[in-house]
Amino acid sequence: MNTLKSYAKVNLGLWVIGKRPDGYHDIVSYVHKVSLYDTITIKPYIKLRVRTSNPFIPENEGNIVYKAVRAFEDFTGLNADFDIFIQKRIPVGGGLGGGSSNAAVVLKYINEYFDNPISEKDLLKLASYVGADVPLFFKNGLVKISGKGEIIEETNEKYSEELIIIYPNIQVETASIYKKVSFDMLTNPNDLNIINSLLRDVKSLISASENTLGNIAKEEFPVIKEVENTLKILGYEPFITGSGSSVCALGTVDKNLENICKLKNWQLHKVRFL
Repeated sequence: MNTLKSYAKVNLGLWVIGKRPDGYHDIVSYVHKVSLYDTITIKPYIKLRVRTSNPFIPENEGNIVYKAVRAFEDFTGLNADFDIFIQKRIPVGGGLGGGSSNAAVVLKYINEYFDNPISEKDLLKLASYVGADVPLFFKNGLVKISGKGEIIEETNEKYSEELIIIYPNIQVETASIYKKVSFDMLTNPNDLNIINSLLRDVKSLISASENTLGNIAKEEFPVIKEVENTLKILGYEPFITGSGSSVCALGTVDKNLENICKLKNWQLHKVRFL
């Protein structure tokens, strides 16, 4: 049996720049992995079985990890029969990419288990088929994603700062937020040129960034705005990751914030960039 760590991500800015005929949207985002992780145990088994510690997450066919393994089998013709158990720590529906990270980690593991029948380039294509966010978890440091999320550019920047993640215990369905993106919310890609000059300093990047999906989410779910305002009052500079519901901020935990999170029943995670 092998035990794997599957890390979460945060978006440091997310702009929707266009709508595609296939129903997806063209985006630009800067993404970095953080130290919050799920634990995956995997071992050979008589069939493919995928289970999790969260009773609300689908198992087997309904799970993105199951889909990833089946896609690997279809591509290679191999039988990838494993018993996979995911101990969830990354909040579900919080914009932290837990499921996509799980799929990427398992894809990478089974490819190595079978002596790499799929090249790195094709593995990224396969990952993109499994889910738009899955390919980014094959990379480290700060990455720029574009297209529907499948175009990945490494930036050579890697942050190490501490940050706070607050999950207000609500799940946000990304697809429902995308459906509310109107044409007047789209960003002109030329307006993002200045962002490239700010990548060396994460504080500057966060200050200059926006999140189209996050702006919609906090109108749909007032608790997200409440978390954001709480952080502002306490002197933090908050930003929403993905389509929410998690709100993040650089820095360490203030005792007042800790007390508020306990009172409000918000999950508080103290992490750092990886």
